[in-house]
Amino acid sequence: MYQFPEKSSTARSHFDFNMKPFKYSLLLWFLSPYVTDCSVDEDGYFMYADFWCSMHSREKEQVEYLIDWYFNKEFTMNYNSTIGNWTGLTPAGMITASAHNNNKGDLLQRKVERELICVENVELIYNVTEEYMAEPSISLQEVDVASGHNTMLVCSAYDFHPKYIKVSWHRDGQEVTEGVTESEVLTNGDWTYQVHSYLEYTPGQQDQISCMVEHATLSEPKILHWDSSLDPSTKSFLAGGVCALLFGAIFLCFGLIHYWKKSHHTHLTTVL
Repeated sequence: MYQFPEKSSTARSHFDFNMKPFKYSLLLWFLSPYVTDCSVDEDGYFMYADFWCSMHSREKEQVEYLIDWYFNKEFTMNYNSTIGNWTGLTPAGMITASAHNNNKGDLLQRKVERELICVENVELIYNVTEEYMAEPSISLQEVDVASGHNTMLVCSAYDFHPKYIKVSWHRDGQEVTEGVTESEVLTNGDWTYQVHSYLEYTPGQQDQISCMVEHATLSEPKILHWDSSLDPSTKSFLAGGVCALLFGAIFLCFGLIHYWKKSHHTHLTTVL
């Protein structure tokens, strides 16, 4: 994101490519003629705005035009073309939003901007970005924790592009936010990325835990399920039992082979 230095005329324009329905941002310099000029006022306070186009599909009727307006680094109000007006987020922003909403010229200008900035560029953005998309590969596993009685699960997404991705945890169908930490989206050193999300939970609970990954390359979210019905001690016991069965089967096979060879040798000796 490029930002001009403070105390100069500035405006910031972004293209929020929201496909299926996730964000991919591009700085569109050619949109500058349609961007409202924001600058330092006479008292030295800095003003700027982010202009976004949110696209859920190629359907132009579904394109949203969004404006985030900041004053002195404070998010004061925003505009949403779906609602069709401004919404104030601070006392000063409410006053300014009300003035804008009562200005028919301003609302008409926003409709024109939506057409010029967003609607007319739907095909261009899709064609440009689809060439550089990579679907994430997903893994879900348990990791050791240094202390405590809880267990840590890690859900990882690898080798994806574009950068924006959403990883969420669910317990019995309900999204979980407590005990969740997530790494930053990390670059792989090329044009792809990876991210890791961690969930701390108490083993032994009869809950269905799942990790859901949403990304622009996926027609529907990817969901991986974790069987939390078995605590680590039970899993270790079962693993030991399986190993014992395998060793027993191996020894049984060796015993049968030895018995068969011995019986076959005895039979040959008797015949001779």
